[in-house]
Amino acid sequence: MYATTIGRTFLNAYNYKFKKSHTARSFFEEVFVPLFFDHHKYMMTAGNSPLENPKLSWDDMIKKKKPFETPERRQERINKMIYKIETERADASIAIGYGVVDVTAANNCQITNIILPDNKEDIYFSWIGSGLGVGVVGGLTILFNHEQILLDIFEGWSYYRQYLEKYPLLKGNQINTWNGRWISHRYDWAYDADDPLSGFNPLEPMNDGLFYLQTVPWIEVIIGIAQKNPILDLVGYLYSIGQTNTTIGFIPFKLKDIMRPNQLYAKIFGETVWSQNKRKVEKLYGTAMGLRAACQAGCIGIPAMEPKGLRAFLPIEKGTKKISYKGDEEQEITFNTYLIWILAMLNNEKLWDMSREFAELLLNYEAGAAKARKDRTNNVNQLLESASTKQFLLNLIPIIEDEEEKAGYENIGKVVNMMPKDNFPYFNTLIRFQYALLNK
Repeated sequence: MYATTIGRTFLNAYNYKFKKSHTARSFFEEVFVPLFFDHHKYMMTAGNSPLENPKLSWDDMIKKKKPFETPERRQERINKMIYKIETERADASIAIGYGVVDVTAANNCQITNIILPDNKEDIYFSWIGSGLGVGVVGGLTILFNHEQILLDIFEGWSYYRQYLEKYPLLKGNQINTWNGRWISHRYDWAYDADDPLSGFNPLEPMNDGLFYLQTVPWIEVIIGIAQKNPILDLVGYLYSIGQTNTTIGFIPFKLKDIMRPNQLYAKIFGETVWSQNKRKVEKLYGTAMGLRAACQAGCIGIPAMEPKGLRAFLPIEKGTKKISYKGDEEQEITFNTYLIWILAMLNNEKLWDMSREFAELLLNYEAGAAKARKDRTNNVNQLLESASTKQFLLNLIPIIEDEEEKAGYENIGKVVNMMPKDNFPYFNTLIRFQYALLNK
């Protein structure tokens, strides 16, 4: 039923911005239905409601060119829908997110024996709000109760209708996926308000000759929102409606934290390098785990942005992967992204210089005695493979004993000993990457 709240927030903002006085019903009848449902291809599925079009497959409709429903028949169903809303109590057949009549059905939700007020406006709001959901990779839809974001999503509705009419082989019923694609484009730094569709290529070919919209990663949507809206936190309502319904619930997105890795990347490697690598870097974030799994932490921040592949290098894993630099551009961008994410997790920029300086100390230590080089290399490898603070400090002892200048080693020992235990695997991995980079 949260879609009702979203619909209400949006319509208030819409009326204020465009100086209208729509009720939920008038907006539904005059704007929403003509755009979404009064065409042979719908912008969203209408479920079990009278709005749902005849069950024709895409092969029937496009390849076999079977006739679509007539405008007159569509209008009959639209009228039937309005009549049902106005004369019957709300359930899932006429309202989005409401309970179904059969409580044993696999897609039942919001079941209660409490007699709720039968507010007809809320039913219309539920449809409007549902059309504002943002679909992301993982089959989840996010609703944001934020006026400007909702208005920006609405701005893309008419373009989706244009695409459906312009491209006969484009599948319909993908409004939530479209919203995700649109809002990530709308909030991209290269977006041109004078030419809104410039650089926008949302269509993906399918094996059967049709086109569909590819779902965007959640991080792409959230980074875009964070860049264009000056807010620290944003709560999203996550759900999925299909053959079975899934409700994850209200999840805070820590926008300030989510922007932190980007800021660090630009600061550490320079604004020019960041501008060149921005798109590739952002595609790496959030790939280690799905959004559904990330929600188990209770909020979405830096941990949820973990890049895929990094965990194999952390000493918390058995058989920690050796870091080996090849020197190619793609690997450099990936490894730099790993480094920046680790630094963001540590939340201490001083550890960047400290890890690099310590890596230099270790390399100088290895090069310090030609005959004992192998022993020293073994000492360094053993130190870098330490899985805990205790192991690290113990493995540091033979290195300190070999060196006359001990201040740098003692300083790193103090830092490691004082840092939170959970931070050590990240800091040690940061040192290992710096060591491998300098040793390239």
